[in-house]
Amino acid sequence: MGKFIYLYGIIKSPLDGADPFSSMKGIDDEHEVHLKEFGELSAVVCHVDESEYGEEVLEEKTNQMEWVQKKAFHHHEMLMKLNEEKTIIPMKFCTIYQSENSLAKMIDDYKSQMLTLIEQLDGKEEWNLKIYCDREKLTKLVADHNLNIKEKKEEIAQMSKGRQYLETRKLDQYIEQEAEKEEAQFGSDLHGQLIEWSIQDTVKKNWKRDVTGREEDMCWNSAYLVPLKDVENFLGLISEASEKHKDSGYILEVTGPWPAYHFVNLLQSEE
Repeated sequence: MGKFIYLYGIIKSPLDGADPFSSMKGIDDEHEVHLKEFGELSAVVCHVDESEYGEEVLEEKTNQMEWVQKKAFHHHEMLMKLNEEKTIIPMKFCTIYQSENSLAKMIDDYKSQMLTLIEQLDGKEEWNLKIYCDREKLTKLVADHNLNIKEKKEEIAQMSKGRQYLETRKLDQYIEQEAEKEEAQFGSDLHGQLIEWSIQDTVKKNWKRDVTGREEDMCWNSAYLVPLKDVENFLGLISEASEKHKDSGYILEVTGPWPAYHFVNLLQSEE
């Protein structure tokens, strides 16, 4: 059995030829992380044993939740450390090449795209925003302050008991619909302000409660690529919105800086 190559990411080759990553242990806790230079670009890699990271073995291991959590955490932590040192194009978890030739071919195929991408990412950080909503709290706020709803409640109070029941059910449905609109509008409005301070952005699918582990529903999920000079203003907007709307049931969670996971769109193949 031979050695495969585990790829963390791609950076511009250091001008002095130095390897700042050689003291770090790789994903197998044995081989060291090191740079493999391919002209203007260098791959941040570690060797792994084919017997442990071959296709069939890996397929079996990726079905083991404990193994995946441990190794995916290592991959993420390593990218975080690398990102502190260099502008890096992060690769997906378990990007593995069978040989140096296959890795060299991938880099050669995407060299121009990678060089451009590194320039675009330089001096910028990825920040993620997730907004959660206490729907019960928001619904009550909408019911208490929406003028149309207040007028409808007054109309219902003048109706017969039987009619009141039917109209109240309709009103409850309307209130829920208005709360949903309010949720969507809140995220969209804040997003519109945040993109003024970012050069790229993406709006993602909301996660369900079984993924977030929270009682509140996620109502917004987005990522932004923010120039370093604008990070303070970007975070300030979120902090201001969080404080202003804390009594409305919204919980804003901003995390970062991350490697630019959401702004790398290479079509690299694994071989």
